[in-house]
Amino acid sequence: MNVISKSLDFFQESVIREMTRKAIKNNAINLSQGMPDFSPPLELIKGIEKGIEEDEHQYSVTYGRVDLREKIAKKLQEYNKVIVNPYDELTITCGASEAIASSILAIINPGDEILILEPWYENYVPISYLAHGKPVFIPLEEDTYNVEEERLKNSITKNTKAIIINSPHNPTGKVFSSDEFKFISDLCIDHNIIAITDEIYEYIIFDNLEHQSIGSIDCMYDKTITISGFSKTFSVTGWRIGYVAACKEIMDGIRKVHDYLTVCAPSLLQHASLNAFKLDASYFRDLRNRYQINRDYFYNQLSNLGMKVFKPEGAYYMFANISQFGKNDVIFADFLVKDEGVATVPGSSFYNNNKNNKNPGSDYIRFSISQKLETLKQAIERIKRKLI
Repeated sequence: MNVISKSLDFFQESVIREMTRKAIKNNAINLSQGMPDFSPPLELIKGIEKGIEEDEHQYSVTYGRVDLREKIAKKLQEYNKVIVNPYDELTITCGASEAIASSILAIINPGDEILILEPWYENYVPISYLAHGKPVFIPLEEDTYNVEEERLKNSITKNTKAIIINSPHNPTGKVFSSDEFKFISDLCIDHNIIAITDEIYEYIIFDNLEHQSIGSIDCMYDKTITISGFSKTFSVTGWRIGYVAACKEIMDGIRKVHDYLTVCAPSLLQHASLNAFKLDASYFRDLRNRYQINRDYFYNQLSNLGMKVFKPEGAYYMFANISQFGKNDVIFADFLVKDEGVATVPGSSFYNNNKNNKNPGSDYIRFSISQKLETLKQAIERIKRKLI
């Protein structure tokens, strides 16, 4: 008798979190996990203080505070052009990760296929297996990370239930174009496919590009699950306040899963998150500027070291080719983290591990650039000491 579920045979614990543990062990600068090393806006800290004063320590309504849902619904309408009813079509979750998990578990039946654009953020695949679904990996174009339309179209079968879209994209920083979203939405409409869209980096976008939500496209209202949260935008990754929006039929299922998975998101931090809506446009402009300065600096530094790097259009990661150094990603990342170095993430953890072929990610590592600029400068100095 096997004690452990066979579903766990298909995946391992998070490589990203493993690299954070290695960073701590080796006193390395942590550029593996996307954790800013600066404080969130003062307004949110004051929100915690007020919540403590008001004794916000017990369960909230399972679906999340009504006033917070109302503010998120307004934001979705104004920023994402997605219209949802905050009372029946929106749920506050324990981070975007739980929103993804609750969504996949709610809609997937055994054998249903889930299209996953590759490379992918590592949470998507384990949850797909736990739901007894079948991930179908669709490689993005090499170097540009554009959607390969014919490959995606030809991957659809009678068992295709959903596609997961992440824009801005982790790990590459790719921002998908309007044409790509239109093509994907047409496929969803033609084949009755649900789009699960992870938009957690929606405000971190560069070069005057604009964020687009596929749920805003005509006829996608009842075929889209829109997911985001507060972690990245407000530098509160440990608060675990996310949210998911969908039509009532889908949301009824998501809420069932959420109820038994986590009961509710942290009540005190839901209360504090209300203050995020007091921030004006200058906050979001400064956020983009901060990370674009980080991107430009780090991109130039890695390029000067001879790495081939995709220049991110959004999010706060950098995907770098390290093949010139003659080591695969795992060996290179371990080499870089040891002896007060820098922690990164091996690129192979963002790809399907096909034992018959070389993992496409084995030539890459991912850097997080979510830290202070001075931290990134220190990291570059450490990298240079190890490589030059």
